[in-house]
Amino acid sequence: MLLKSKVLLQFEWQYRDPHTLPNGMSFKVSGESFSGTVKIKVQSEDDLFTLYFLNEQNEQVRKICGVTDSELVPILRANIDGSDSWKKIWKKYYKDKFGL
Repeated sequence: MLLKSKVLLQFEWQYRDPHTLPNGMSFKVSGESFSGTVKIKVQSEDDLFTLYFLNEQNEQVRKICGVTDSELVPILRANIDGSDSWKKIWKKYYKDKFGL
């Protein structure tokens, strides 16, 4: 639900193919810094998330533990597209079009 409400993030990451997992979810992305599968699992004892990043060959390339719900989207954004990815999209698609 948290990621489904973030429509811009779906556009930004080319979010696709979501699946429900025991204690979590997975989805595929294609970003500037990472392309592959992201798995998010909830650590039930403390309501923190563990993020797994798997490349196109399904090999784990990164694991981030102890992520809070408020840190989830910024950490995903930083690892998939880089922390300034929305600024890149704004410049590329909107700044010139609207003269901002």
